[in-house]
Amino acid sequence: MSVANPPISKWASTGPRDDCVVVIFAKAPIPGRCKTRLAKSVGNRRAAHIYRAMLEHAVATMSAQAPGRVILACAPDTRHPLFVRLARRYRVQRYRQVRGDLGTRMAAGIHLGRRHARHVVLMGSDQPTLDGDWFRQARRALGQHDRGAWLAPTIDGGYWAIGLSHAPTRIFRGPCWSTPRVISTTRTAMNRLGLARAELSARNDIDELRDWQCLDRELRRCLSRHATMPGHAGFD
Repeated sequence: MSVANPPISKWASTGPRDDCVVVIFAKAPIPGRCKTRLAKSVGNRRAAHIYRAMLEHAVATMSAQAPGRVILACAPDTRHPLFVRLARRYRVQRYRQVRGDLGTRMAAGIHLGRRHARHVVLMGSDQPTLDGDWFRQARRALGQHDRGAWLAPTIDGGYWAIGLSHAPTRIFRGPCWSTPRVISTTRTAMNRLGLARAELSARNDIDELRDWQCLDRELRRCLSRHATMPGHAGFD
């Protein structure tokens, strides 16, 4: 992974090793290259704007819950203006995602996080309902076991976040990504590896227009405002 900010040794040396870091997977919000299923209903540009708003919302929320412990894993690289602005505004680190399929990139994301902390929560930015104490629950679940695991399932059979207290990359080799069997395949892999697993209840992520329309009205209004006027105000 290429580094867009100071070397990891300099970041880590500023304080004690944290118990848990959050790695957020992010795509550059380029129309036609992100949220393509949503774009079929709202158009490429609108879908990209919504994705940009959800990404900033995720970064802002996690930076508030885990200050100084958020990493942005960027694709295709770290240079997009949005990534630069998020890094400056919320003081997050930027790294380029490795090449390969989703499983390869997620395994690399876990390894990256483990360079900073004992426990890693890896999450996407398609789940804007980030209220509640789910992150505290994840940290507690991972901290209770040397081989702890934590999952945040989605209603469509996938998951929007995963936490691990070590780095068993075999977990990411089995699933056929973007299918309803991802979560069940992942659970089976965790069981075979003897991981102590905890889970949240399933939530909707935002893939299609109906998912967007089912969102809490106030949250959807907030995201819509930021999608329409990006960069004018943060989610602080």
